[in-house]
Amino acid sequence: MMLNLEEIMKLEIMKPATVKTASRYIVDKQVEWVSITEAPVENFIRKHELVLTTGIGYGHDPKQFFEFVSDVIKSEAAALAIATGRYIFELYEDAKTLAEEHQLPIIFLPWEIRFADLTQAVTARLMDQKQAGIRFTQGIQQELLTLTLAGERLSTIISHVSDCLSVPLVITDHLGVIKGKSNLSTANFENHVRVALKNIKSFDYISEHHPLESKLQEVCLEEETIYVLPIIQTNNHIQGYLFTKPLEKQDQVDEQGFLIILEHTVTAAAFWFLQENAVQEAEARIRDNFVADLANGMQTKLLKTKAQAMGYNLNLPYLAIVGAPHNFEELFREGNQSATFDEWLHSMVHYIEEEIYFAGSTIERACMSTFLEGQIVIFLEVSADDYKATVNSFLDLLYRRLDHLLPDVELTWAVGDAVIEPSEFEERYKEAKQALLLGFGRLGKGSRIYYSDTKIDRVLHKIGEVDELKALIEGYVTPLIDYSTLREIDLIGTFIAYQRNQNKVSQTARVLHLHRQSLLYRLRKIESITGLSLANPDNLFLLDLSIRTYQISENMETPHS
Repeated sequence: MMLNLEEIMKLEIMKPATVKTASRYIVDKQVEWVSITEAPVENFIRKHELVLTTGIGYGHDPKQFFEFVSDVIKSEAAALAIATGRYIFELYEDAKTLAEEHQLPIIFLPWEIRFADLTQAVTARLMDQKQAGIRFTQGIQQELLTLTLAGERLSTIISHVSDCLSVPLVITDHLGVIKGKSNLSTANFENHVRVALKNIKSFDYISEHHPLESKLQEVCLEEETIYVLPIIQTNNHIQGYLFTKPLEKQDQVDEQGFLIILEHTVTAAAFWFLQENAVQEAEARIRDNFVADLANGMQTKLLKTKAQAMGYNLNLPYLAIVGAPHNFEELFREGNQSATFDEWLHSMVHYIEEEIYFAGSTIERACMSTFLEGQIVIFLEVSADDYKATVNSFLDLLYRRLDHLLPDVELTWAVGDAVIEPSEFEERYKEAKQALLLGFGRLGKGSRIYYSDTKIDRVLHKIGEVDELKALIEGYVTPLIDYSTLREIDLIGTFIAYQRNQNKVSQTARVLHLHRQSLLYRLRKIESITGLSLANPDNLFLLDLSIRTYQISENMETPHS
């Protein structure tokens, strides 16, 4: 805690004192402590100290006195108070000029004032100020606790702090969405917050002072400085951020007190987020169970009552979209998570569902979502005439959002769109699942598969279910797989690439990054293993049919491995 030098000059013991230099700056000088020092200064003086000296040893030497004043200035002391009448009687001009230039107040004290009495008086005033600051801080802390436990809005909670400190406060979630703002927050400050969000760095450095300083960041904009503090929960997950400005008035608290109050505010905000998350998770579980019941074909009176309570209109035409994640377990292992996989997966799905509902609201379409059987299930409102445009707009927006939030997640989307009609949730869900199973092998990871575009896949799947044809197909495909496994050469992939490139050897070799002769060797090996000639159109069709039918059958068992 610090005192204004002007306040110190008003103390009873300082009435006989005279300010000789920089008198107009005493209102700006902050005093943190009092020290008694004679030459040499060295490192015995700290910043914001009121330095007391008798001038013994250098008072009669203008040059040494000048050097002493210079050293006091370099130490960033608040002021220099000199006991006069024994060693120093007047202020030398060069020292006076130096003090004026560097805004250092030099105070003359009568020799009769004992330094011990002066130190005691200033220390007592400092302690009074410190106690007042502690009481002020404790009062804010108590009120924060009361408001938080009462379940007040976040804006109400931080407005109390903002009013006490005369600084604006804004709190966002981890995505930058403003969750609360104080009464002193202006549109201009909120715009600065949005800019500051883009300049936040990782919070990984350590301060030797207040622990909160290790988390405090300063974002310097053209007009002002923004302080940023993370709101961290017990699992070290950043829930959101607190934004404010540096303290301008230190009448009741200093910088340390300011940090302590911000720490209490961050704690209150973390508790508020915890409460909000608990409510949201409870609502999400109810919502997920409801959507899962729809997908599983439950159409009860109770379910319709729940739909009304949650604001869902089941009479709208919906289609189902199934999202198949491919690398959740891999991402979990690479992330060295402290949580269990189930806990991590729950958070991951929660983030994705947040973005799903955001995308739905953005395109102004009703949307429902759940996580079922390891897949993301979405029911999206569409109209029959432009449903593909609606689905593509929805998935494009969702992809952009997820690419920013979770850039490493791999998802394949399948859409059940055989018919567009209300109240057929189970049928649409089954179509979407089947579209994923049928089309994944042909289109691969990251694709969008519409059930209406899988007609040929459905035909091939039916062919593969006939025992006689199944044996014929496996007779061609299995030897290719066995050879590929033994020699580590992908003959199936080679043939598929050959077909997709219109049976052009040079073009296929470039796509596969193979030498032309290496590709020809593989093609001859395929012919020798299957006994089919790739130059014969009928043989080529038979092998293509066999491979595609086999892959569909395999994907029906392991759809997104």
